[in-house]
Amino acid sequence: MSRNEHERILVVDDNPIFRETLVSWLRAADYDVVAADSGQRAFFMLRDWQRPIGWLYTRATLPGLIDGWILADEYHDTHVGRAVIIAAPQPRGSREGDIILGQPSPRVVLESIRQVITGGMNVPAAAEIDCGPQQQAA
Repeated sequence: MSRNEHERILVVDDNPIFRETLVSWLRAADYDVVAADSGQRAFFMLRDWQRPIGWLYTRATLPGLIDGWILADEYHDTHVGRAVIIAAPQPRGSREGDIILGQPSPRVVLESIRQVITGGMNVPAAAEIDCGPQQQAA
């Protein structure tokens, strides 16, 4: 049983290599992690009260009708004041306090998740994160 079980992380990304890399790294850091490859699957996981989700990382653009922005709204219905980590085509600000990263690498997402979970309010603003070509996700 993970020491962070009460803070389960949901990773939502349709890129299987990115998703599995991030999940593997988070599990190696002893986090309880579940993953989804679509917004629809993630939406149902967010609504599963038997296995509550404590933190959310999602890609903004996902296949199907439910995208990362809708997932973030659903998440905020039960987690007011908690930031969602969102990978988007361009970094930008968020009224909800979400961390919106422009095409981040798995390592940038991992560090952002760690900082948000540990209460590190020094999470870099989206515009401050340098995601050059060597860091961009596929």
